[in-house]
Amino acid sequence: MDRYDVVVAGGGSAGVAAAVGAADCGARVLLVERAGFLGGAATLGQVLAWCGFYPQVAGAMPDPAVAGVGRRALDHLAALGLDVVPYFSASGNWPIRLNPEAVKLALDRLLAESGAEVVLHSDLAGVTVNDGRIESVTLRDPRGLREVSVSAFVDATGDAELAFLAGATPCPLHDGHVIQPASLPVRIGGVAPGASLDKPARAAVLAGMALRHGRAELRADGGILTTLPGMADLWWLAIDVETNGLDGADLAQAERDGRELAWAAVDRLRALPGYAAAHVSVTGPKVGIRETRHARSLAPLREDILLEGKRPEDSIALGAWPMEILHGPGRAEYRRIGGDGLYGVPLGALRSHDLGNLMLAGRCLGADPAAYASARVMGTAFATGQAAGVAAALGTADAAAVRRELLRQGALV
Repeated sequence: MDRYDVVVAGGGSAGVAAAVGAADCGARVLLVERAGFLGGAATLGQVLAWCGFYPQVAGAMPDPAVAGVGRRALDHLAALGLDVVPYFSASGNWPIRLNPEAVKLALDRLLAESGAEVVLHSDLAGVTVNDGRIESVTLRDPRGLREVSVSAFVDATGDAELAFLAGATPCPLHDGHVIQPASLPVRIGGVAPGASLDKPARAAVLAGMALRHGRAELRADGGILTTLPGMADLWWLAIDVETNGLDGADLAQAERDGRELAWAAVDRLRALPGYAAAHVSVTGPKVGIRETRHARSLAPLREDILLEGKRPEDSIALGAWPMEILHGPGRAEYRRIGGDGLYGVPLGALRSHDLGNLMLAGRCLGADPAAYASARVMGTAFATGQAAGVAAALGTADAAAVRRELLRQGALV
């Protein structure tokens, strides 16, 4: 049986940051990812925007809300020649556009320099729990099974797979809460350089087609269409799909419907000037999941903290993205962050209620539905992931000690 100080499950933004943060504490770290690359939703789901690095402020570009490992990831992208300066979007936010292949390589390099060990094409096959603590996990790769003994764990799977495999209890949600739909982002090739990205014109050519196909729905306003750094493809976020995000058959139907609608929609775009040769370049390999299930944490992040822009004394990360609540496909509500546009994430939101040595990060953190709609984004996931990794490596519930180490690592708290 191999032994590590910290095992991180999931190689998205939160998992990468957790592994690097723990390794920077001197821990022996193993990062487990089932795909053949890192990046999570950015590379698996083609969600090609890191949101949450900057608060929602009009005018000049604001100061960042996320640094530390997130900043190091941006530096690696910049070293590959990518523009990592955010742009001011129509929604009033400051996302950072991504090149998915560059993200894969940048995160490879970031993990390599950290000293954390990474295993790809590996999945969680089992877990051993004793007296409220996880003792070991069994991993499965094409060779077979491998058991790993660990002192502390970070669940950064997005779906809380490790937590629920270990017997965690669900986080109680508000009555009537509806799981937010996923999206099927599309990369479009063949568009002439300099062709217009005008949203009303796009909506006009789509107006004559059926906007719904099974589980998939095309946004009537034409969605978000933007260029990408270092590549000719355009990125189109316009199709939402209804899925629980967990069941294979349910996901399969949503993804099939999304692809059918994507091809039909891109065909309509060919009526626009410069789009005659437009075609679907890439989708997936997975839909972009916003929400599935939540494991219970000790002190969930609350909506009032965001509405008032509070920073609790035990804050270990900053959030900045508005509460982006999708009540259904294409039906988004934005609630602004109060105060100066920043809020603090308490350490208790990252600590499992049921398992003493398990930290929750990224989409796995504990939060009420409205607060989750902000904290789930990838920029904030870098911040909560780094904090979870540090807390796991230090083996402490002392927020002050975690904050001191995060500051030493260049994070913002």
